[in-house]
This record gives sequence, structure tokens and C-alpha cells, in this order.
Amino acid sequence: MAPQQFGGAWTEEKLNALQEYLRQYLQIFDGNPAARKLTRHYVDAFAGSGLRALRRQERGGIHQPELEIEFEEVARFADGSVKKALSLESAFHHYHLVERDPDRVAELRTMIRREFAQRSDLCSVVCEDANAFLSSWTDALGPLERAVVFLDPYGMAVDWATIAKLGRTQKVDLWMLFPMSAVIRMLPNSGPPSDEWAKVLDRTFGTRDWIRTFYPVDTQGTLFDPVTTVRRDVDVDLVGEFFRARLAEAFYEVAPKALTLYNSRRSPLFQLVFAAANPKGAVPAIRIANHILGKA
Repeated sequence: MAPQQFGGAWTEEKLNALQEYLRQYLQIFDGNPAARKLTRHYVDAFAGSGLRALRRQERGGIHQPELEIEFEEVARFADGSVKKALSLESAFHHYHLVERDPDRVAELRTMIRREFAQRSDLCSVVCEDANAFLSSWTDALGPLERAVVFLDPYGMAVDWATIAKLGRTQKVDLWMLFPMSAVIRMLPNSGPPSDEWAKVLDRTFGTRDWIRTFYPVDTQGTLFDPVTTVRRDVDVDLVGEFFRARLAEAFYEVAPKALTLYNSRRSPLFQLVFAAANPKGAVPAIRIANHILGKA
């Protein structure tokens, strides 16, 4: 596990981490004659998601006002990720920037025309739900196409079915900010969550196995008079390990290092994770991502 980061200071560092991976990713393709024939895509599936989008996406009964305070520290991250990707000297063949808020879509398009006019023809700004877009986009990927997908959802906005489908492509490198804060808040101290929240967690993890991990059953007493209790076993490391284990079932390989991002009150916000779907490209991809996560 990489060192903990606290407060808003992590924002620029994490943007730089993403940009550094993209730079080295493109460098590999530019320097490898066999790889130059491959079409390269970059997908930012929450390209302009800010607090306005968060309020619109209060799904699954998990809205909690204090989350908006925490996400204020994250909004600049989402707004900056597009600029970091477009600022690189080398370019992807296609940039897919997905945002469901039509006002933010308009702002993104204006920003690209003003600041990155030379690459505006490569950019597609899509007003659509991220899960719906990624599902149809993965279906259209051809054998000679590769991609980096960046997911930085606000709350529990990414379905496991979407992540699993990205892994099955064998063409995608995935960077994701796993919503650690939202998940931990949905695992109450008093016992397993309500059916409504449990369904949201099922959709996030793609399994109900989380309940055995986070709420193990202890049995004590004699053979004829056993006493069964359920205890809560939840912390940042355990939740992160569980999610990365799930990623390892969907992707060819997952970076062993992850980076937990904390707010100014030292509460966990996200965990930055990386997974590679392509068997041939996984070794260098994991090596680069692990190095970046380790020094971030």
C-alpha cells in the first residue's frame, strides 16, 4: 500500500500520476513498430462530473449531505483529468469524454475548442450515462484497438457489469478511483445493511460475497449450546483488498499497490487502483502503474 495522502493537496499529485501513465503508455506505442498499427483510445467516463452531477445521481438511497463536503475536494480532480490527457505531446487517436450533465458537456466542448483546438477533431464529448456508454463502446472495439479507461465516479455510479465487460475486452487498461467513502458508509456498525443498500453493494462488487467478508459469523459455546454472533470487520485495507480481488477476476492482472486518498479530516475518500486486461501488455502496464502508485 502506498503512503497515505491527506486533504486537497493530493489532487494535483494524482492528476500527475494519471498523466504520467498516459505519457508512458503512448511512448510504448510510439516506440514499438508492431504497436503503431493499433488504434489507441482514451476514455474519461466521468469527464466533467462535479457536485451538480452528484446531486442529480443520488441513487440507491445512499444520499448523505456530508458526502458533498468531501467531494468538494475531488471536483477539481475530475475537471483537470481531461486537460492532463489532452496536454500530452503524443496523442491518442480518439478521446471519448463522457458526462451526463448537459451543461457540463457544453462547458467541456467550449474548453476543448479554446485550449486544445488542434485536437478537437479527435475528441468526442458524449452526453450519456457512463455505464450505458461503456457497454456499447466496448461492443464496438475491434481487434486492432487498445484503450485506457479512467473512471472517477461520484458515489456508487459504476456497475460491476460495466467493469467486468471492460476486462473481457482484453484491450483495456483501467484506472479507477474506487469510492471507498461511499462503500464504508453503507456498511453500518450495527450489522449488515438494509436490502436496499445491499443491492447497491451487490451492483458495485458484482457479488454478495462481501457480506461474509465484512460481517463474519462467530460461533462460541459448547456443541449443545452454541452462541452465534455477527461482527463487523471493515477498514480501508480490507475493503480495498476485497475490491482488488474482484478486479483480478475480471482483468488479466491488477496492480498490487493502491493509493488511498484522504480528505482534510483524514477520512478515506477513494482508493486509486489499476488493472490491465490485455495479456501481452499486462507486464509493462502493471510495472509502470505500480511504480507510479508507489511514488505518488
